[in-house]
Amino acid sequence: MRYLFFDIECCNGRDICEFGYIITDDKFNILEKKDTTINPENKFNLIGRPGHRDLYLCYDESVYYKSYKFPYYYDEIKKLIEHTDQIVVGYAISNDAEFLDSACKRYKLDPINFKFIDIQKIYAEFVNIKYSISLENAGESLNIEKPKSLHKSDDDSELTMNLVKNMCKDLNCTFEELIKLCDSCSGRNENSITKYDSSETYLQKTYEAVKNGNDNTLTATSSNYKMFFRFLQGVKPQGEIIKSSLNGKTLCLSLNYEMTHFKEMLSLIQLLANHKAKYIKKASESDIFITYYDKNKPDDTSFCKRLKYVQDAIKEGKQIQKMSFDELLNILGINEKDLSTMPFPEISSFYKKPKRKNKGNKKLTYETKIKEQTIGDLFPELLTWQK
Repeated sequence: MRYLFFDIECCNGRDICEFGYIITDDKFNILEKKDTTINPENKFNLIGRPGHRDLYLCYDESVYYKSYKFPYYYDEIKKLIEHTDQIVVGYAISNDAEFLDSACKRYKLDPINFKFIDIQKIYAEFVNIKYSISLENAGESLNIEKPKSLHKSDDDSELTMNLVKNMCKDLNCTFEELIKLCDSCSGRNENSITKYDSSETYLQKTYEAVKNGNDNTLTATSSNYKMFFRFLQGVKPQGEIIKSSLNGKTLCLSLNYEMTHFKEMLSLIQLLANHKAKYIKKASESDIFITYYDKNKPDDTSFCKRLKYVQDAIKEGKQIQKMSFDELLNILGINEKDLSTMPFPEISSFYKKPKRKNKGNKKLTYETKIKEQTIGDLFPELLTWQK
């Protein structure tokens, strides 16, 4: 697998004057880097535009006008982007895709079709913001060294790569794992139409994968992890509340169990909701902490770090009850074998509850939306640098 990072500059916000890229392996080692100037056959209009900041390209206008026109490079660019066994990556890449579409239409060339990953969207989730930010500012916010020349396509491509490399390092994950954490980052350019994969489409694919897959782990960079949070956010009691000692309590379970029992955790969370109890991830803030030791490993000495946080909180005066996993199952009226065979939740369980909307005198409608859990939500400790 290789990664293609590319970037395009235009003379007027539409007509291409520069195409640059880098190709890396899956360790972000640069295998190839190239920048190509293109005659845009149009005037440059990048300074003094109402509502837009001035934009200064790397080369003098004369360099672009002396270059070949887009059709000369078309076959090379098309072959590069449509190469199989690669991930195509860019920053606000839908803009670049539209520039390519415009050029192909202008010169009556076949469209360039490809799937892509937009790093602008991953970055926005990573730092937990709801607005777009420039590549230059994104790099600066993560303390990434500026390239020698801004708005030089191959250097901007490398800056995009360094953004990805930095985020993967902070999350201790691969690029493919990073992509899975961001629902909105993938899209495609097909037959001159650029569109992002919808959250609904992504959720359907992920739901089928985790439901039918053999991976039962719950690690921070897995698809299971984000589905777990979606379910945890929206779980509701099924039927009448069951009266028990768990009513109104918050519970947290040992990582010794949680990290290797994804599907069982979904069932446990539902059972707790039926008892009007809530599962939380922060053990030191729970009312009840559930301990767990693998029965197949009687000499297991593994220590759950959550237990340490619980013990520290108790020393500081926090009232936290410790309960064994078997005691919890007894209260819930289920055994471990039956827990493992409970049916997987329906896909509707991973959507937000329908929200009532009232627009003036119009008839009341209901809207169902997917719960958006950003990378920043999942890893809040990474955002401390912003404070």
